Amino acid sequence: MWADNETEVDLLGFDFLVDTLFVALTEPRLLPLTVGLLGDWGSGKSSLMRITRQELLKIRDGEESLSRYVCVEFSPWQYEDYDDVKVALMTTVLDAVGQRVAPDEQEQVSRLRRFAQSLGRWGRRGGRVAVAGAQTAAPFVIQAMDPSIDPQVLDVTKAAVNAAASEANKLLEDPKTKQVASGNDTAEAIADAGRFRAEFAKVVKTLDDVDAVVVFIDDLDRCLPETVVDTFEAIRLFLNTPKTAYVLAANQAVVESAIDSRYPQLRRPDGAGIGADYLEKMLQLKVAIPPLSAPEADTYVNLLLAELRLDNEQFAKVLGETRHRREAGNLQVAFNVGVAGEILGDVPADLVRDLNWAASIAEVLGGGLRGNPRQLKRFLNNLMLKHRSAQRRKISLDLPVLAKLMVLEEQHFSDFQRLFDWQLTSPGPIPELSAAESLARAGSATSEPDDEGDTPQPDEGETADRSSGARRSPAAKRGRRAAQQPPIAEEVRAWAEKSHVRAWLGLEPPLGELDLGPYFTYSRDKLAFGVAVTRLLPHLQELLTRVQAEVAGVRRLACDEIAKLPDDERVQLVEALVEVLTRRPGGPAFVAALELAERAPDTLSAICDALMRIPPAAVPRAQAVNAVRRLPANNPTVSALLDQWENSDAPGLKTMISTAREAQRLSGRR
Repeated sequence: MWADNETEVDLLGFDFLVDTLFVALTEPRLLPLTVGLLGDWGSGKSSLMRITRQELLKIRDGEESLSRYVCVEFSPWQYEDYDDVKVALMTTVLDAVGQRVAPDEQEQVSRLRRFAQSLGRWGRRGGRVAVAGAQTAAPFVIQAMDPSIDPQVLDVTKAAVNAAASEANKLLEDPKTKQVASGNDTAEAIADAGRFRAEFAKVVKTLDDVDAVVVFIDDLDRCLPETVVDTFEAIRLFLNTPKTAYVLAANQAVVESAIDSRYPQLRRPDGAGIGADYLEKMLQLKVAIPPLSAPEADTYVNLLLAELRLDNEQFAKVLGETRHRREAGNLQVAFNVGVAGEILGDVPADLVRDLNWAASIAEVLGGGLRGNPRQLKRFLNNLMLKHRSAQRRKISLDLPVLAKLMVLEEQHFSDFQRLFDWQLTSPGPIPELSAAESLARAGSATSEPDDEGDTPQPDEGETADRSSGARRSPAAKRGRRAAQQPPIAEEVRAWAEKSHVRAWLGLEPPLGELDLGPYFTYSRDKLAFGVAVTRLLPHLQELLTRVQAEVAGVRRLACDEIAKLPDDERVQLVEALVEVLTRRPGGPAFVAALELAERAPDTLSAICDALMRIPPAAVPRAQAVNAVRRLPANNPTVSALLDQWENSDAPGLKTMISTAREAQRLSGRR
């Protein structure tokens, strides 16, 4: 399996992004520079920064000399619970610079470090007052805002800033504060942000053998709003000097939201925050990491599998050839089983097997995970973990079958739940799945070209074909045979005709003739499969499946059958349905519960009790309105349920319930 950590080995084909960062950071005329490395969670930001850092460290005057770049790694997220992030960043940078300065400059670095540490003490005394830096920060924030912002908001902001500056000045005049700032040093204490920045610039300028100090800041989008702003302020107010560069990896939308939360009083008249403008002011350059294209995702997954199956020498050859092929562009798969044969000659059998099943699910998997490297790696890790767990129990699972099931579970859980429900009622191969596969094959057969390359048209009758002497194509014959098969349940047909299910059914290998029971043992992470379900008799399990069908007619017929059950069996089935409902409110059990309560009134109390246990935020909005329409308004239990929803803080739920109940009252008056 694969560690979910940043890496210095580029499996993603990010050379072009590394080049972009490298060129920007090594261009003296751009310094000082702040770069935003922007991408979604799991897109590879940390790895990209690490690879770029390694490239910078290779720049030396000679084999024995130190790098021309001082590279500093910093994660504000690791400091926000127990330290002042501003101070932590400043101290980390000073420590790195201190290792490269001449002995006669060490005292100046020490003075800067003492100032940073005392800054944290002042901040704790003054409530996030960063000495005179508060005066500098406010104009910056104001400049970042839209000029059309309400003048009253600006007045409030300026007043708050002046108050903070006044508090900072009082702290600076306090003899105890002065003593903390200077320590035992008799030299003049550094007393404001501007002075610190000037002194820091002098120290960096003395580093003749250093082209730049580059600080790589990761995990910014994990931080609290205060930490995000503190990090930016530390860079802009204290550390933004010649020969410095800062690379901040983050999800742009998350950081913008954090800034909006930190400055709620600075919203525009239309309600929009200042986060986007703030970032525009802070970042001189943005490098966006795009999601992997389908060929890139295929190549990445294939390289992960190759890394698992090949020795170091073989994998190095594969990686080198893949890098060469990527130079022509990333619009084609740069590594697959065919390329492996060209590179290695004799490809290990287990790698051939892995690359073949990966190819069969690549299109559906890559699209469903939106080309996100971390999600792709986690899927593969989960797959390998389940496969090895089964091996430990001497259970034989075929990787391609397990992978295909997990694709459906990962991307379309309700359809996976439906498949599992069918499995519960049919030990061994699942008849409904076999029927769905026959439908998928028949659908593809009708669109296959015949021997002459033409697409066969629908049959207009056996007699017409015979009289005209028309030659039937193999595809048409297969379609006719499929039409002659036993009727397929409407529920199965509706399931199989969904476009994503149809695509999944077309993946190799077919599963209709297999006993999937052992696979569900290891591929059911989120399935609603509680105690009440497991003790149902087979005919009740079958009813439980049908009452949750997507086809309304199938559901209603099942509800009518449940209403006619003996009391003890009906209680068992309702208990099982309620268990499924509370585990997964967004699933089909919600609709089933409402229809059953409507058609079998003696189940109403148990179902309403279950609905009241569901957090209002998890209640599907459309189904909540459906409950108002279907459930008897004059029933005390129903009234209590609807009151709970109407009085909740769940976004949108209160308004929807109020509107639906008012409409119901008006309708009753008529």
